[in-house]
Amino acid sequence: MAHTPAFWTDDKGMPHLTAPVEIPVPLMLLPNQQLEVSWPVPTGSIIKTDSKWGHELIAGPFLEGQQLVGHGEPGIGKHPETFDSAAQRYNFTGYVPPVSEEHGAESWNGMVAQFGEPWLPFDHCRDAASKAYYGRPESPFYVAVVGVAVFFWLISRNRN
Repeated sequence: MAHTPAFWTDDKGMPHLTAPVEIPVPLMLLPNQQLEVSWPVPTGSIIKTDSKWGHELIAGPFLEGQQLVGHGEPGIGKHPETFDSAAQRYNFTGYVPPVSEEHGAESWNGMVAQFGEPWLPFDHCRDAASKAYYGRPESPFYVAVVGVAVFFWLISRNRN
């Protein structure tokens, strides 16, 4: 299915969706099932990989015939690249489509808003994708760091 969504380009040259996108039937995954993902992936989807660290990306719109993805990587930070370029480094195993066309646009725009942010010591690529898709970071690493911080905060409060 070839569908070009309406978008505007910001001063960094990144497209932001201004109109809903067509969402094809979602790819259904079974637990531990390995599937090859090919484009087009619906804009705003979380793309899953078989990375041992659980790398995730956000699918973007097409720009000059290439589908974009956005994600965070150590040393690079949060950035866009083409689907084909990312597929050379990551084995895509499936995706979670957006719940609506509007959610797809919001998810991609949430990823675009993070572009240019540096990789910080406690960052995890799943945090960038989940922040864009769900509106908050949700990697297991993030949850563990927050949990440990709350635990020590509670202990310090009980000592006083």
